[in-house]
Amino acid sequence: MENKIAEFLFNRTGVGNFRKFLNVASFRQKLIAGNVANSSTPVYKSRDIDFHREFNRITKNDSRLSGVTTHPAHIPTGNHESKPPEPEEAEVIDGDLNSVDIDQEISNLAQNELLFTVGATLLQRKFEGIRKAIQSR
Repeated sequence: MENKIAEFLFNRTGVGNFRKFLNVASFRQKLIAGNVANSSTPVYKSRDIDFHREFNRITKNDSRLSGVTTHPAHIPTGNHESKPPEPEEAEVIDGDLNSVDIDQEISNLAQNELLFTVGATLLQRKFEGIRKAIQSR
């Protein structure tokens, strides 16, 4: 009985998608922070992911196939949710120290922070709605 209630509360109400949303935002935040930290490292290639494409991939909102794992030791293939994102690396232009544009990275940092804050706020409201439904208010 507990599993059915937990499945309903966390999977069918959209909480799982919020978790995925926050995980993608957190992963991107780490990439951007790494770019900023290496802004003066010679030949460093800045790394980033397309947030929306990655979120669509793990929520299966695209037309590509995803592999199914039938055993915990299997390696996920295709668009499998547990497959980590593959960051794209920007090329270093001749004459530049590296490919990090600090202004762009700070802009990406602010945009990603906003995405994470919105996702966390919406998740908080979802939990408040579930709590109110349980308490019958």
